[in-house]
Amino acid sequence: MLSEAVVTALVAGFSPWTLLIVAGLLGRERPLRYALVFLASAAVTALLVGFLVVLALGSTDLENRQRHHSFSPALDLVLGIAILVLTPILLRHPPHLPRRLQERRNARKERKEHEHEGHGADAEEEREKERREAAGLLAVVLLGVFAGSPSPLYLAALHSITKGQPGSTAGSLEVLLIAALYMILAEVPIILFALAPERTTALLESANAWLGRNGHTIGIIAAIGVGCYFTVSGIVHLV
Repeated sequence: MLSEAVVTALVAGFSPWTLLIVAGLLGRERPLRYALVFLASAAVTALLVGFLVVLALGSTDLENRQRHHSFSPALDLVLGIAILVLTPILLRHPPHLPRRLQERRNARKERKEHEHEGHGADAEEEREKERREAAGLLAVVLLGVFAGSPSPLYLAALHSITKGQPGSTAGSLEVLLIAALYMILAEVPIILFALAPERTTALLESANAWLGRNGHTIGIIAAIGVGCYFTVSGIVHLV
């Protein structure tokens, strides 16, 4: 049921925290490097989970309602309840904005000027800088893994794929699509930043401010809607 999976994945992808992290990374030195490492880590995690879940459910034939009448509705019910219970908890504290991105951009320009003035920095300072960069990249990878980890909504989207019992090729393409939608708030800002850095920085600042005010409410409403849908669907097909 691809349409069900797409809608659920879009709701799962509505993550103000992801946008906040991306905005922070794009305000650093070498912004695209850090942002792409974050996106790659998140995408690998989401895809790995996606393929494993779809493969596990598809290979066991548990989603075949003719053979296992109660499994798929029961999983609908469990996922629906999990969404209703866990999502409000996860979204309880809306994200706060970091330092203004304009300030970070100005600080980056100042550092570049100092680098030109102090071009003869010794080797020890260079090694310390490399160690800090390596530690920063590791932290970004861990953030990406965290962002790509499956939420109840993402698992529900994968479950929707397997309910349609697609073939291996179609199933793989659907997992790619769902994972891309799950990471949409990371992908779009990075693409826009690569095309128009200055304009994207201003847009991200405005978007984060707006999400700080409204994102919590929108996320709760959307998650409750999807959770109710899966819960009711599970109950109806179990009865």
